[in-house]
Amino acid sequence: MTSHGLDPAKMLDGSLDSVAPLWAWLTNRFAELGVDPRTLDKDPTKAAWPSWTRHGMLVDPHPPAETLALVNGFAAYLAQVITAAVPEAVWATGHHRINDFPLLHRPVLAAAEHQVFLPGLPIYSAYQTAHGRDAMNGTEMRAHVERTITALRGEGPEAATAEEPLVTVVAEVDCFDVGLREDLAQQHPALVEWLIAELTDRGGVISVHRYGPAALVVDVPSWDELRLRMWLTLWLQRHLPR
Repeated sequence: MTSHGLDPAKMLDGSLDSVAPLWAWLTNRFAELGVDPRTLDKDPTKAAWPSWTRHGMLVDPHPPAETLALVNGFAAYLAQVITAAVPEAVWATGHHRINDFPLLHRPVLAAAEHQVFLPGLPIYSAYQTAHGRDAMNGTEMRAHVERTITALRGEGPEAATAEEPLVTVVAEVDCFDVGLREDLAQQHPALVEWLIAELTDRGGVISVHRYGPAALVVDVPSWDELRLRMWLTLWLQRHLPR
């Protein structure tokens, strides 16, 4: 930030209000940095990437090392903002009674039965920016952090549904069977249609067939189960109306 003429002491004051302008600046940097021309397996900077990037979060074309470092720093800063508001929140390993829980074994901030993987939405949006898609703006990111604080206090809709994942994904022969949380189709039918349209438009996705209100069959040979589950979860986390 200093090298770009910004004053970290003023911008990083630990307040919720600091999140939006910080994220707006970061998003501009992500756009400037774009994507790395090398593939994941040939990128020599890989050894210095944040540890969470080893949990199936990255796909090609991927953001460069500087973007990953900025996302990591932003996630660390969010931890400071959130734990100041929710002192009982602690770092833990993601766990759940359901085996395909998206945050299973990931580093999460947890309290009141709610768990949040802090780099999740930031890296999702960084990808959107790098690929010229609709990214989260500062207002959206601030609202996400505010909802996270509320959930970690055991309040709000996120806390009420903490025990039920937004999606479940099961690998079948030549496809994936996707189940959406039951209330999504009932309360947000237009959102589910939007989700299907956006998923169908993603690279590598051959088809998305809806065979029930909350049930999909996704044909995407180049993706693995983890990537599909994380994409669906992060998309819903961003777009679900509150």
